[in-house]
Amino acid sequence: MTAHTTAPAQPQMIFVNLPSTDIARARAFYAGLGFPFDERFCNSDSLMVGVSDTIHLMILDREKFASFSPCPVAPGGTVGALVCLSQPSAASVDAFVTRALVHGGRDNNKTQEAGDFMYGRSVCDPDGNVLEIMWMDVDRALKAWGMAA
Repeated sequence: MTAHTTAPAQPQMIFVNLPSTDIARARAFYAGLGFPFDERFCNSDSLMVGVSDTIHLMILDREKFASFSPCPVAPGGTVGALVCLSQPSAASVDAFVTRALVHGGRDNNKTQEAGDFMYGRSVCDPDGNVLEIMWMDVDRALKAWGMAA
């Protein structure tokens, strides 16, 4: 196998697929967080939620989700993935969590703090999918860890 030495023609995209038992409820939750939808890919069994130009959450009803998976879908109340979303500041982490709670999310009561360079919290969407929300000042973190910035 040879190494790929040239950059792709356009940025690579990522689609994080998450199962849902109620697409309308999921739409209300993610809309309440301020995320846009690509309506071309939204219907009764799926939503395309835009996180950035290259990152999207695909919220799929459990049956459609299962049709893509070679393994059984994890039952409700279990976790198969943690989706970590960055925020521009520690205060914006708290604001995101507040919006999530207002729109049907659940606070996981897990706060991660490291000095003055990292802060994070964790919430579940209404289907129990875990969203880790974090802020980190990379330069300060590297300095604190004894690494060059």
